[in-house]
Amino acid sequence: MKHKHRRLGIGARIVTGFLVVLALMASLAAVGLHYISNISERLKGIVENNNVKIELATAMQTALRERALSMHALSVLTDPFDKDAEVLRFDALGSDYVAARQRLEQMPLSAEEREILDRILVLTRAAQPEVQAVVDMAMSGRADEVFERIRSIAVPKQRQIAEQANALIQVQKGQTAAGVKSVEASYREVRNLMLMLGAFTLSSGFVIALFVSRQAQLAAQALYDPLTGLPNRSLLQDRLEQAIAKSQRARRPFGVALMDLNRFKEVNDTLGHDVGDELLREIAARLRQAVRAEDTVARMGGDEFVIVLHDLTEEDVPAFCAKVLASLGAHFEWGSQSIDLGASIGISLYPAHARDPSSLIRFADIAMYAAKRSGKDYALYAQGQERVSLGDLSLKSELRQAIQADQLCLYYQPKICHEKQRIIGLEALVRWNHPRRGMLPPDKFIPHAEEAGLIDTLTQWVLKTALGQLAALHARGYDLSMAVNLSARCLHVEELSTMITGLLAGSGMAAEHLTLEITESAIMSNDAEVLANLDKLDLMGIMLAIDDFGTGYSSLAHLKRLPVDEIKIDKSFVVDIEDNDSDAVIVRSTIDLAHNLGLKVTAEGVETKHAWDLLAVLGCDQSQGYHMSRPLATDELLGWLEESGWAMGAAMHCRKYANGA
Repeated sequence: MKHKHRRLGIGARIVTGFLVVLALMASLAAVGLHYISNISERLKGIVENNNVKIELATAMQTALRERALSMHALSVLTDPFDKDAEVLRFDALGSDYVAARQRLEQMPLSAEEREILDRILVLTRAAQPEVQAVVDMAMSGRADEVFERIRSIAVPKQRQIAEQANALIQVQKGQTAAGVKSVEASYREVRNLMLMLGAFTLSSGFVIALFVSRQAQLAAQALYDPLTGLPNRSLLQDRLEQAIAKSQRARRPFGVALMDLNRFKEVNDTLGHDVGDELLREIAARLRQAVRAEDTVARMGGDEFVIVLHDLTEEDVPAFCAKVLASLGAHFEWGSQSIDLGASIGISLYPAHARDPSSLIRFADIAMYAAKRSGKDYALYAQGQERVSLGDLSLKSELRQAIQADQLCLYYQPKICHEKQRIIGLEALVRWNHPRRGMLPPDKFIPHAEEAGLIDTLTQWVLKTALGQLAALHARGYDLSMAVNLSARCLHVEELSTMITGLLAGSGMAAEHLTLEITESAIMSNDAEVLANLDKLDLMGIMLAIDDFGTGYSSLAHLKRLPVDEIKIDKSFVVDIEDNDSDAVIVRSTIDLAHNLGLKVTAEGVETKHAWDLLAVLGCDQSQGYHMSRPLATDELLGWLEESGWAMGAAMHCRKYANGA
């Protein structure tokens, strides 16, 4: 339920964010409209006011011009009636002039306009007596005198007034232009303000979108696996709680299946993490298709997956597991290679096995490891499995102390040369002399060492001990080589070559006497770090051998590009070589192709003389197996070297070889 509340919280933040953006956009529109309205009103006021002023000033000019014409008409008219009519017109024009001037004086005026009107008033008062005198003279019939007075006095005074009226018009036009320019400046300010507000709104929206996106991303990261898109541990917990609640209401059981992949680590180490990631994505897709829509497929991490299966009973378990395993049964294709991956599944049931999420997962985990131990594909949880799993955990914690307490030891298996019929080297095999469980082979604790992060320490101990034993044998005259198995994880350690150089120097042994056996899957990796370490080891003069050849994904063509000196044919191809023609063909082809690439071939698991002889005929260089000798403890090895026919003359031969004979 907490994840539901979290999703609701995110939804509320998204809605709030968009409301904020909408509010900003509405505010932007309101501010813009307000400023545009103000600008429009200002422009309207300026234009209307100045138009009225220009109209009134123009009316004054027109009245003055018409009055000048009227005075000339009075000077030439002879008919008394016409003169009376012209006088009335002259007076009316004067009234128009005065009315226009008075209206101008009542309007809001600038100082310059007020000054011009004051000059017009002064000039009008000065011109009025002269104009009136002209009218009186015209009415009395003194035409010549009137004409002269109009030309020399009245018209010039009228012209001065008209010039001031024209100046007033120019001032008003200038004011209109200045007003328009002011409005344009205001518009630019509004435009800039709108752009700023728009940019602010967009940036705010962008920030809000980023915030919302980041919150959604964080929510997805908190609930879903970023690689596969499946629910992660956190969301799985929520789904399990929901499944328990649903099961309680419906009184129906459900199951929890925990699955991990077989050989995934080998593929990851061999082909690289990118290929491993692609495989995990493909597996997630297949699992989703294998279950119903209401079921949940989650990734726990690494190559572990959990499936919550509604309405699963104990009788349904075999069919479900068969369906899931079938979905993984088809080959995974990578480039030109076909990759096979199996899986181990453990299942617990609600409410039969547990009633809380953590216990259901823990019991499914215990059942899965029970399936691995039994060699089966799946197992249903049962009492007693938990004690074995706790024993595995105990083994991990004891292993660290075992290295420090000298509980580990090495056994040595001879490698026999077919041509010389004599021992040429040894392979060091680690054992754990457990105080309670007895002598444990490497497959019982090496995986635990890798999981516990102890493999580097264990490898260093094995190398140091094996090189020390080799130095002791050389001191006795046995010029043998020593082969040590190297974990794939060690090839990712940057200081690997430095560590081995120090161990060689400490033992006094030359690098060419050391052979490092690396699994086929590890040495075929295209990982840059692995290849760099292989090149460093090769430059040091250390021999490199591929162990268990034929069980992985390699090809001999690829080996040509790697610094490899030897391949070891896996014993699964050797044990039946006498009776199985296919195995014999595979071994012969492998030997021929390896020799063509300049590689030596060692056969593992030689248990009979017939197999030994057949390998010799096929051209195998050297072999090891129970036919020649089982792995030997240190004291047993010394006795074998003294007594075995495979070692007879070996010390003498080695001394001659060392002396250059």
